[in-house]
Amino acid sequence: MRVRRRTLAALCTTIPLALAATACSDSSAGQVTGTRGLAFSQTISNPAQGNGACHRFAPLGVNRVSNNTGVDIWLHKGLNCNDPVGRPSTYLPTTFTANTADTPGLWHSFSTVGWPPPVAPHANANTD
Repeated sequence: MRVRRRTLAALCTTIPLALAATACSDSSAGQVTGTRGLAFSQTISNPAQGNGACHRFAPLGVNRVSNNTGVDIWLHKGLNCNDPVGRPSTYLPTTFTANTADTPGLWHSFSTVGWPPPVAPHANANTD
């Protein structure tokens, strides 16, 4: 089968662009918001991804978390992205919200799932 040069040139241009756009979708841009009742709310913007990045909620913890980033996260009961015995971590996909109604204790930290994004998060990211 003979392929025209013009068609081949178009394919050689569009396929790499499509692959690049797909690779860039793994971004942690957005916000993770943790709340404890009506009295407390903490928002972490553009959380760092990879290299063991751990993000803490306030020392008292949160009982509801909304993940409005482009990556999935793990919610942890320990302060340093660890899980005390008998209190497993909770997986929270992007755009979902979780609460501790079915799990004992509050969440104190979270970590992102996957590789670091191809572009560094915004400079004003809060990684506390």
